Amino acid sequence: MSVHEQVNTFLVEIFGRINKIEQRALAAGLNDEVTIAEIHILEKIGDMECARMSDIARALDITLATLTIACERLEKKEMIERVRAKHDRRVVLVSLTPKGWAAYHYHQQFHNNLIDSALSGLTDDEQRVLGSALQKIEDFLGTF
Repeated sequence: MSVHEQVNTFLVEIFGRINKIEQRALAAGLNDEVTIAEIHILEKIGDMECARMSDIARALDITLATLTIACERLEKKEMIERVRAKHDRRVVLVSLTPKGWAAYHYHQQFHNNLIDSALSGLTDDEQRVLGSALQKIEDFLGTF
């Protein structure tokens, strides 16, 4: 297989594989309580701490309406809390509850383990080359 074919196969298949692995890990660790889409929303909320709903939606590249529906589900699951800003009642702020933080940290650990596993056995130079190549792919994909 040529390098071109190898890279093509990797890019086409890796996203689906990682999503399946991630979904199984989440189901096992969080008792099927959170979907992949929801955990990525929790991740962004946790990264931004107490943030505006509009900022979270923009960061996730989804509509505010889509985020609102997802946040309603996450609120029912007691993973987030939404409150109106005191300075401007039109602004809705969202933050993680202790249960949401637990899911956030579980997801972070999953990714840490995934990366540790992917890098194990590679020399420092190989890790740098891999990191550089992946950055170039990310830069390219960011143009779409």
